[in-house]
Amino acid sequence: MNLFKMKFLILLLAFSMSACKDDAPEISNIDEFDQYVKDEMEAQDIPALSVLVFRESEVLHERLFGEANLEQGTPLTAEHLFLQASISKTITGVALLQLHEDGHFQLDDPINEYLPFEVKVPDQSTEITFRMLLTHTSAIADGSALDGEYYYGYDSPVALDDFMENYLMPGGTFYNADENFHDFEPGTQHEYSNMGSALIGVLVEAISGKGFNAYCKANIFGPLGMDDTFWRLDEISQPIATPYYFDNGSHHPIDHYTNTDYPNGGLRSTTRDLFKFLRILTLGGSDGNVQLLKPATVQAMMTPQIPNIDDEMGLHFFIMDKANGLWGHDGGEQGVSTTMAFNPDDKTGAIILTNFSDSELDEMLRQAYLLGKGL
Repeated sequence: MNLFKMKFLILLLAFSMSACKDDAPEISNIDEFDQYVKDEMEAQDIPALSVLVFRESEVLHERLFGEANLEQGTPLTAEHLFLQASISKTITGVALLQLHEDGHFQLDDPINEYLPFEVKVPDQSTEITFRMLLTHTSAIADGSALDGEYYYGYDSPVALDDFMENYLMPGGTFYNADENFHDFEPGTQHEYSNMGSALIGVLVEAISGKGFNAYCKANIFGPLGMDDTFWRLDEISQPIATPYYFDNGSHHPIDHYTNTDYPNGGLRSTTRDLFKFLRILTLGGSDGNVQLLKPATVQAMMTPQIPNIDDEMGLHFFIMDKANGLWGHDGGEQGVSTTMAFNPDDKTGAIILTNFSDSELDEMLRQAYLLGKGL
């Protein structure tokens, strides 16, 4: 494809997306919103969808649509977990920021001072810092080695720290200087990095002295009462919505799976549990009973950290919708699409989870937020 045609197609796609947004229905009440969601699910072939709209600690609207398992005709229930994909990174980021608040490191400290192995971007002298990992400016890339780290039906047998060391250290089993790193000086460009987020999990382990899963249970899931949130399959007794992709006119199920680099996308949870997490952030990090983070840290998460490089990047949170001031994260993996965000000023937000690959959820998130703002 020549460059002119590629640019034309990009412009056409941008125009189409803008047109779709302009043509979006004006939703004035819950019934209209629910019908809009049903119509979108049918148009996009989404089997199941869970949506929750909230303001601070109040759930304004919650609804479950469709079937968690098409082959068995199982309706989606509030007990069904969804794989969260990259929404998981918000939990991972908070875990690291808690250790920052405890005084273990400064955000601009080099990470090599805290790791059990050294990470160096080839042909670069600048050291990677914690802030670079949290803003996707570390120059750590997602190489093809990740393709072999999917485990269907069981948890990855590979230890996170061992895999990351072998991925990032010269001579390691998965080391590839060309694939595993971008060709730029750390801190000078923004390139979304799943492996950078996985490395945050290793740092949490090294600094806290606890396994990443154990740390999250003790410091995030337990205190917030997130009893339906898990990093590991073997700890789950609740039903999980079956992931699906669509091909040749029909849905195809995918076995539940895990990834060795799980801190960047392997969380399973419900909209209710994610609400417990987001609500405390809307309240500034504390609800009077539990303090997840300090107000200044929460504010920093929702503040552009690298405006000269990317003006939508906070600390592992993004501006999802500039027009409506929505900060959050979305995710996409095999058989799942997810999104969640809130406005820090009016403290209204929404969470949408699906069990379908490549769902378009941006406009649905916007509509959910506007519904909540009007309620």
